[in-house]
Amino acid sequence: MIHSFASRLAVAALVAGLSAPAFAEDYTADHMAAARAAIVASHVSDGLDNILICVAQQTKALLSRTNPAQSNLIDQLTNTAALELAAQRPELDKQIQEVWAARFSKEELQKIAEFYNSPVGQKLSKETAGMVQMSGVAAQVWQRKIGEEMLTKVREAAKAKGVNL
Repeated sequence: MIHSFASRLAVAALVAGLSAPAFAEDYTADHMAAARAAIVASHVSDGLDNILICVAQQTKALLSRTNPAQSNLIDQLTNTAALELAAQRPELDKQIQEVWAARFSKEELQKIAEFYNSPVGQKLSKETAGMVQMSGVAAQVWQRKIGEEMLTKVREAAKAKGVNL
């Protein structure tokens, strides 16, 4: 339930962020270049290349389940469609650059790129995914522990009032 709520909250935040007036604003070429440099240096968009691959795999799986005899044709047609759709990737890059440009000045973006190009910035970029994953596991363990403690406390308090929960 909590995970579902968190997922809905993240989607709502994303939708709100994408519909914000920032996308209506025009940024200078220098500002967008600074955003692009910060994004490249921080490696935050590295995993986005996998989106099209995952969509193609999902499409193949869906269509192959409905018509397994045509799996070779489905693979061929899906691969062709994926290659055609790959040309749309710059749209995503531009949207991400606009998100960054809306939140940081050109000078701040240049400093971000400078930081991520430094040895400590490169280390942070390399270690971030693992740290986020480990932090998520730690949060889940802590949530379970606190949940058990809360349940015990509530049951004890209820029992003190003559109620068994």
